[in-house]
Amino acid sequence: MTKRIFATFLIGILAGCGDDSSTATDTVQAPKEQVMLLETSGAIPQLERSNTLQGTDANANGVRDDIEAIITSTYTSSIQRAAAMQTAKALQSALTVDKSDILAVKEVSREISYGVNCLYSKFDGANGSKQPAQVIQELESMTTNTKQRLLEYLQFNKALDGTSSALPEGDTCE
Repeated sequence: MTKRIFATFLIGILAGCGDDSSTATDTVQAPKEQVMLLETSGAIPQLERSNTLQGTDANANGVRDDIEAIITSTYTSSIQRAAAMQTAKALQSALTVDKSDILAVKEVSREISYGVNCLYSKFDGANGSKQPAQVIQELESMTTNTKQRLLEYLQFNKALDGTSSALPEGDTCE
């Protein structure tokens, strides 16, 4: 009886694996193609993926142009836009700071803390606005959108290992 149940189960599995004249490679796309499709559809933002840490910043304001365009189009409130730009600029600085200069690393960490504190004061999740944690996560993801940028950001955080900092108080918005 057990052999019969097992055989029926096995036949069912094999029948589900039938050939429908397409191969697995016909339907599976390479990761780069998947990303391009998602960007084209608007499901994810189109981000610059050059081999540089800084990316393109034509107006030299410290925020990559692609991230600035997303911030400008996403946040209609000038107050929220300014808070997002402040945080994006600080996150961008984390990629290029000299990781061996602990004072410079701590200064960038302070700027990030100020930006995060500012975001929490300007985004409350009410009236359809995003939660501040979501904004921070999105900005961090956009900033570290290539392997090189992600590795630099991880090195920045590693440089802070063993240090301490205080939560900022008051209005930290620029």
